[in-house]
Amino acid sequence: MTHSISPGKKLRDLLATGEPLVIPGAHDPLLGRVLQRMGFKALACAGWMTAGHLVTPEPVLTMSEQVEVAGRVARAVDIPIFSDAGTGYGEPIHVMRAVREFENAGIAMIHIEDQHFPKRASYHRGLEHVCDFDEFMRRLEWALKARKDQDFMIFARSDAGHAVDGSWKEAARRARAAKELGVDGFLPMTRTKDAMEKFRQEYPDNDLVLMTTTYFNGLPPAELHKLGFQMQAYPLATIIASIAGVMSLYRGVLETGVASMDPDLAKEVREEIESAIGLPEFWEIERQTVEAAHASFTGKTNAGYEGHDQK
Repeated sequence: MTHSISPGKKLRDLLATGEPLVIPGAHDPLLGRVLQRMGFKALACAGWMTAGHLVTPEPVLTMSEQVEVAGRVARAVDIPIFSDAGTGYGEPIHVMRAVREFENAGIAMIHIEDQHFPKRASYHRGLEHVCDFDEFMRRLEWALKARKDQDFMIFARSDAGHAVDGSWKEAARRARAAKELGVDGFLPMTRTKDAMEKFRQEYPDNDLVLMTTTYFNGLPPAELHKLGFQMQAYPLATIIASIAGVMSLYRGVLETGVASMDPDLAKEVREEIESAIGLPEFWEIERQTVEAAHASFTGKTNAGYEGHDQK
């Protein structure tokens, strides 16, 4: 879809309201379109989600793969997308190219983290390491220099709170330094309410837009906002829920030989998919063109046709 104003400006305008912004994950265009139709105002495309979608571990996910997946979602919707940009994919020259590729793909915002590059798989089993302070600041500095549209948003993300030899004090230090560089916001990796509170004890300031990534923790938007986190992303929930649904359905097939799903729900979901991809519009065009020509030739119409068999 086309954008009348830049994606970054759309996201900035949403944040300017001061209201909590709930951001579900979307790793393919259909999911993005459905979530937009449900009323969500922004979407997230996380590296872990993209890696799962492409069946590869995140540490070896490339910039081009992440840009392509996030860009496909962005082209399918009219709402802003933020994307994981990992560590920036290398040295300053690689960081600069990454920023420009995401910007050119129609992404509204990226976050750049302080994990080691090359990234390590052990992060996903809780063994977390971060790069030194100066290296992280250098990544952010050159990312900010690279953007062409000043509305394109760049957030700093720190994993220091959970890292080996890390601390929430160090995460707060990095937040303050990142703000001085000019980043648009900060994402401390805070997976629980306790972690959020520990970070806020070290960083009570309200001079940066803060984002949290929630993981089925049951905290409502108002409570997260009260803790100081305006942006509330669910980057993993979508793909986990999708796979859970598929596993549940086909576990039943393996056990009983039957794909069991409520018929009314199946019909509702199928109709939502068809509406999301624009099929009713195509039906109407055909009604006015090729079907009209057929009717004038045969004297028969398909006036009662409402779509294919839903059974």
